[in-house]
Amino acid sequence: EASAPPVGAGHPVLHWQITVDHFAGEPKYPIGWPRISRALRDAPLRDWSGWDYLQFRVYTDTSRDALPRDPVGLALHTPDKESAYHRPLAELKKGAWAPIRIPLSAVPRHQDVRLMQFHISESNYRHQDQLDFYFEEIALLRYAQPTVLDFTAEQSVMFTDVKQVPVRFHLAGVKPGASVEVSCEFKAGGELAAGAKVKATRGANRVALDLSGRNLRPGTYEVTARAAGGTATAAAAVRFVESPWR
Repeated sequence: EASAPPVGAGHPVLHWQITVDHFAGEPKYPIGWPRISRALRDAPLRDWSGWDYLQFRVYTDTSRDALPRDPVGLALHTPDKESAYHRPLAELKKGAWAPIRIPLSAVPRHQDVRLMQFHISESNYRHQDQLDFYFEEIALLRYAQPTVLDFTAEQSVMFTDVKQVPVRFHLAGVKPGASVEVSCEFKAGGELAAGAKVKATRGANRVALDLSGRNLRPGTYEVTARAAGGTATAAAAVRFVESPWR
């Protein structure tokens, strides 16, 4: 039910109250899986492909001293139960708010989400345990401008005679099917040693920076990436060691 917020909430919340019962469930499964769900019946609400994260906060109160390791599970039917995405909410703590942010890149088929469900397994609890979960502001989020995320070099340590430095990143803040230019630079001692500009699309991308003919010295160097139209620069460090074949 909708509820007044507990301490620390800025919005009305969804209150889910459970009294764990090991005897009054379905006849075949008396120790069962209490659950709440929301069906997404309108097609525009099912398509999450233009968003970057699913986010919400959960406040937990319980008669127990502490929660079990897997207190609550989230399931997203994408599009059905057989192909559902499952995620345990292990971040939940008694008497505290827990922020949950799930990258939608981790959710297969998130262009067709038909149901959201929260559930517990009563086998993780004792008979008559009291549980109160308060969900605040379940929302989809996206970057307002092109942004490079999860930027990393494929290898953090390389030999000085290497020919390429491959880097990987996740591009957010662009519409599905659209592309933007991403500039990648490799700096040696503060000076530009290599660079590349590529057209990148939403999601996972890979770029190989050409170092052919460079006379690199051992040390730690910086690789950066920035998307056109964005303000943030992503950076990663690569350490070069003397090549045994030089």
